[in-house]
Amino acid sequence: MIYVDGETGKSFAKRFNVTGITRDKEYDLTKGHDKSKVHYFSANPNGEAEVVKVVLGNCSARIKEFDYYFEELEIKGRGSMGNVVTKYPVKSIKFKEKGRSTIAGKKLWYDDQFGRLNTDEKGEYLGVFEADDKVLVVFRDGNYEITDQELTQKLDTEKIIFIEKFKPEKVLTAVYVDMDKKQFMVKRFKIETTTIKNKFLFIKEGDGNYVETVTTMEEPILAMQQGRGAQLRKGKLKIAKIAEITGYRTVGSKLADFSKSTEMEWVKPKEEDSQPELF
Repeated sequence: MIYVDGETGKSFAKRFNVTGITRDKEYDLTKGHDKSKVHYFSANPNGEAEVVKVVLGNCSARIKEFDYYFEELEIKGRGSMGNVVTKYPVKSIKFKEKGRSTIAGKKLWYDDQFGRLNTDEKGEYLGVFEADDKVLVVFRDGNYEITDQELTQKLDTEKIIFIEKFKPEKVLTAVYVDMDKKQFMVKRFKIETTTIKNKFLFIKEGDGNYVETVTTMEEPILAMQQGRGAQLRKGKLKIAKIAEITGYRTVGSKLADFSKSTEMEWVKPKEEDSQPELF
């Protein structure tokens, strides 16, 4: 912001974070003088520091128009006075040029004990997030949800099967159980919905249907084991050969008959050749 201090007549510029607010409470962003006035104000989610054009009023200043670069200011507290822009009266200040981000992306973790996103390195590391990045959450009941980075939100840890930084270009591969047909189904799709904090069902509706496992690997390979003793079968499946990429509403393709003894695990690339392809 840029404001004129009512006591001195000087105009100051400052940049600050709003780290907390109380509802219905006013906060003075100047030094509190009755004649103080805001010339320019903007709110930038990732610390973008724009350039503004300052035009002075009728005064003795030699240069009456100049550009002011906010990126030269350090980010300080809300109550700081700021740096002097000019001691002369200001006629107008207008936006001139969008600035670059001056804040590095923040690292986020997911704490599955309390169901919270955090920056305290607790739980599963989700990655570096810029201001507009979102989080993908997949639930065992067959719903997915895109949510924001708000640290105060509470996620239902008992229902979550998969969580990661959301990247729209990634393909989601999911294996789920169709209890009506007693089958494991597999499907691959890109998330094209953009509404945040809304759940979308991506598996077939039915009593008892649930998601067994999910991945966003580029070339998903599933290690699978079924049966016991002499009836034991195990191997790996290249899912891209079984299921095409479709919309999130499709039923998917049959993977195998359902059995409670079935074990599944996604194979990391270096492990691809460790098992024969039997299924």
